[in-house]
Amino acid sequence: MSESTPESSHSNKKRLIRTGTLSAGVLLIVALLAIVNYFGWKYHHRFDLTQSHLYTLSETSLNVLHKLDRDVEAVVLLSPQDRQIYDPVKELLDRYAAASPRFKVRHLDLEKNPREAQQLVQKYGIKSAGVVIASGNDRRAIDKADLANFDFSGMQMGQAPQMTGFKGEQLFTGALVQLTEGHKPKLLFTTGHGEASLDDQNPGGLGTIPEILGRDNYNLEEWSSLGKPAVPDGTDLLVIPGPKSSFLQPELDAISAYLAKGGRVLLLLDPVLGQGGTGLAQTGFGPWLAGFGVRQGDDIVVDPSNPLPFFGPETIFAKSYGEHPTTRPMQQAGLPVLFTLARSIGKAGGEASPSSTYDVTSLVQTSPAGWGETNLTDLSRVEKDAADLAGPVSLAVVVTPKGAGDKPETGKPEPSRTRLIVVGDSDFASNQLLRANEANSVLVLNLLNWLVERDELVGIPPKKTEQTKLTLTGDQLKSVWLLIAMLPLFAITAWFCVADGLQAVLMG
Repeated sequence: MSESTPESSHSNKKRLIRTGTLSAGVLLIVALLAIVNYFGWKYHHRFDLTQSHLYTLSETSLNVLHKLDRDVEAVVLLSPQDRQIYDPVKELLDRYAAASPRFKVRHLDLEKNPREAQQLVQKYGIKSAGVVIASGNDRRAIDKADLANFDFSGMQMGQAPQMTGFKGEQLFTGALVQLTEGHKPKLLFTTGHGEASLDDQNPGGLGTIPEILGRDNYNLEEWSSLGKPAVPDGTDLLVIPGPKSSFLQPELDAISAYLAKGGRVLLLLDPVLGQGGTGLAQTGFGPWLAGFGVRQGDDIVVDPSNPLPFFGPETIFAKSYGEHPTTRPMQQAGLPVLFTLARSIGKAGGEASPSSTYDVTSLVQTSPAGWGETNLTDLSRVEKDAADLAGPVSLAVVVTPKGAGDKPETGKPEPSRTRLIVVGDSDFASNQLLRANEANSVLVLNLLNWLVERDELVGIPPKKTEQTKLTLTGDQLKSVWLLIAMLPLFAITAWFCVADGLQAVLMG
């Protein structure tokens, strides 16, 4: 039997070390991959590198998700080819699912799965593409057209519409709140006094309000108050949108009784010129509002310090806000609200005047250079004088009973839930201005949600989208692809260098 030579023994040792080094390296790589995947699964985090934090969930949405007490499924009925709307919807809903194990997402391509899509259309009663948020037998359908704001100005030059604001979080979180509540607030809009209509799609109508609220999120009805002894039971909010003629005393008494029982009212009062142009028409709300500590101005507010092209001084870009949840998002974002032909609405007796019954807080004001014009006989010559209301002029107020925000002490009754908001303009909620200015939509949504005590939905505005493009020349693009191709080669070369070094150490 032949004995092994020193040379063969050295070769075997070298082969054994090389095999062991390679095996150890493979095992080390596998272990590292396992550790990385484990920590990635257990402690994963989704980053949002968009400038506007388009996909970052607000604290409001996270709180709603953490409190979910039932399973919820989001069914996405959109085509992946429609990248402009599909991508943000998918990314945002995936973040909802990551935040709560009770929230599931299912994507269904309408073109590739027409049979299943048709079944869901029949099941949920939806009529077009969009997103369905469902729990049990209840559901909320969100139409594709309601998910974003688009700029169509470039279509005349053959360009595709550009998304300017994404409203996904606002609508998805709203649907979750409504599903968990199991209640659709009932909103009544008065008629019979020249008010704007919910069905009116003209510039001065209110047809956009049902769209921004979500078609399934509220019960919106119109109600003729004339001759009715009381506001109907079950009314969560009474909206009086810009009456042109006077409310009679029995109607005012019915509204007062409704508020006394903890009702909520949104009153929009335009300055309507009376016959002959000698003053403003009376709607009956001046003395009525005085009982709540509110002053209704018989004036037209102007603010020349914030001029708008092609508009007169009666059109106001107001960006000075009072401290209140409904206006805080606009104040933080620096978003101005657009008013046109507004009257002053402020605290009776001035801002320093105390009230023993109600708290009156101004929501929106003009700049200090604005004023309330009281000389309405010649509106072609508007000049500030001593008889006018000096600025800053309040355009809207919120009224709550004293102590309504305090926690009741033991043995004492809970304060009334009465909430009243008065705005000196109804046009800010019209189709024209809601479509023209993002802050108007945010303010309308916040006012309505706060009034029906959906405080958790106040402050989720539409988020601006980014149209960011990276332009590379042909040589730059080749360099990028070359770098990508070289990365694996660099890794392999580095591994062999380390392996050879380790082998030399072990054999040394």
